[in-house]
Amino acid sequence: MNYLKLTTAALFTAALLLSGAALAQQPPAAAAPDTEVSDRELNAFLDARESIAAIQQDYSQRLENTQEPEKANELQQAANEEMIQAVEDSGLDVERFNTIVMAIQNDPELQRKLQEQIGGSGR
Repeated sequence: MNYLKLTTAALFTAALLLSGAALAQQPPAAAAPDTEVSDRELNAFLDARESIAAIQQDYSQRLENTQEPEKANELQQAANEEMIQAVEDSGLDVERFNTIVMAIQNDPELQRKLQEQIGGSGR
């Protein structure tokens, strides 16, 4: 269960950090080893990010409408599972998705490439 919670936290953080405004405001992080991200992986990452954002929006609305802690916990678990599945459906595993998140945070060139992909595809 702890793995699921950590994975969810990482996915939620990734989605938040990769919104356009948040990405622009991110200060450069400490230098990390270079991580190569192929165009295919970047496209898969963007697909996963889109799906995660939709899942978050859906479940956020559902969570706002529940007063029962047990039901809220069930909804959070379901959201976690759907986000993990969205990452896997994109062709990535959760670990690689999170590695790409860190690479984007640490690599201005990769940030630029991501913004071009977002702008060029209308995402």
